[in-house]
Amino acid sequence: MGLNASTLFLISTAATTIGTISSVRAQRAAIQRENYRLETERKLAEVQALEEGNARTEIGLQELANNLAYQSTAGYLDNSMSFININRQVKKNTEKDLANIRLMGKSTQNKFQQRLFENEYQSQQLLFGGYTSAAASLTSGFARSKYYKGSETST
Repeated sequence: MGLNASTLFLISTAATTIGTISSVRAQRAAIQRENYRLETERKLAEVQALEEGNARTEIGLQELANNLAYQSTAGYLDNSMSFININRQVKKNTEKDLANIRLMGKSTQNKFQQRLFENEYQSQQLLFGGYTSAAASLTSGFARSKYYKGSETST
């Protein structure tokens, strides 16, 4: 066949290097797809938090409207302390619930941002590690090739 050891080492090194680079590219593409999915989920969670906040605000406004209707039929005065206190409690509970919804929304947003950051870091490490591995493979392959070329000519 005519292939000597040094040529085989060069072919093996080239195949290993190409495989390493291909693997790095595939892994980085997978991370990019996951980042897209995470970003989409992050936006969806943001919209969901807004919808929950709007729904809770609507419930609070409905409770105030119901209280006003009850007040008008029950004969409470506008400045009745019990009526004012009931409405304060409704407003206070609504604000408390909205604060909790916002807090949970921020927590979810932070979770997604952390995952995106971790994926970006992993992608950078894959790139550096993969190309370092490919360079090391090329270097050792060429060294072996040179060694075997030298030993074949001396025999």
